[in-house]
Amino acid sequence: MRLPSTEHTSRPWRIHEFSRDFRLEDVWSLPTPGGRADFPQLVQALVTADPSQGSSRISRALWRTRWKIGDMLGWDGPDAGLGSRVRTLRDRLPADLRDAPGPDFAALPFTSLYLTEDEFAAEIANRTVHGVMHAGWVPDGSGGYRGQLAVLVKPNGLLGAGYLAAIRPFRHLIVYPLMMRDTAQKWRKRAGGASLVGQIAVPPAARALSTLPRIDYEDAFFVGTGPVRDRTAEQWARAVLEGAPASVRARLLRGWCLLGLKIGSPGLDRRVLGWEVRRSTPDFVLLGVGSRVGMPGELLFKRERHGLLFATFVRQQNPVARAVWAGIAPRHRRVVRSLLAQAARREDP
Repeated sequence: MRLPSTEHTSRPWRIHEFSRDFRLEDVWSLPTPGGRADFPQLVQALVTADPSQGSSRISRALWRTRWKIGDMLGWDGPDAGLGSRVRTLRDRLPADLRDAPGPDFAALPFTSLYLTEDEFAAEIANRTVHGVMHAGWVPDGSGGYRGQLAVLVKPNGLLGAGYLAAIRPFRHLIVYPLMMRDTAQKWRKRAGGASLVGQIAVPPAARALSTLPRIDYEDAFFVGTGPVRDRTAEQWARAVLEGAPASVRARLLRGWCLLGLKIGSPGLDRRVLGWEVRRSTPDFVLLGVGSRVGMPGELLFKRERHGLLFATFVRQQNPVARAVWAGIAPRHRRVVRSLLAQAARREDP
């Protein structure tokens, strides 16, 4: 999705320090939801991308046509690039960024400039333009993060200005939308879907939805699913829990019963795999169960822009409950990651 220019200019990116003579051409929100530590995976996806081999025949044809025209007119020759027609921006970098170069590109003719914890920049130069691709990792407002891509350009005279004007409709209507589609599909499939799931801090707005009088344990995970389409939060909850394989559902029910949770009949309408539906709106559903050992719990499924938030809340009413939960909490987190990753793979179109 294309964003206003202020989404780039208002953030304290390091790129602003040495690109003031460049024009901001585009800012795009990338369909790459994840956790705070997932930015290196986005960078890896960018440097290994080859749009001339994308899923769309139209996009492949446009890229190949561009390379052929550039070859015929000499736009991309060695004398038109970095260090020849223009000086590399690496000459402008402060020492700390100069010592933090990013990875090499596999197919695209970009050269990495620098890589930080949440920012990556690369440059390209030819006979028409000197350009910069800037990727950032920004909070999405729900405890997770997403990628953001900005394109900065310095046209080379009338040739460059005319070239950018000519390709702008193709970029906005064909190239970038198709690139976003391919990016979303590859992001959801990376590492078999497991890395789609990131543990995040429980957002205060999510915690406020709990009905427990006191929360002694909480955790939250975010799973990237792409746009949530026309599915309610309760439908997502059923997809995660009731959509799991029969053997997984059986192990979940057996484990919950062994923990003393008062699981009801999985087949009842107002229950999701035995958990009571306590609150439900299109955007969130809160499931809850009582406990025979003083360990009542709640599960929250909350729709976000590009994914699903899943939070667990547990009250521990006595030392036995605290000891039991301390022993099974690591396994609980592994099971949650697995359930969400499997659901994301099942929902991949």
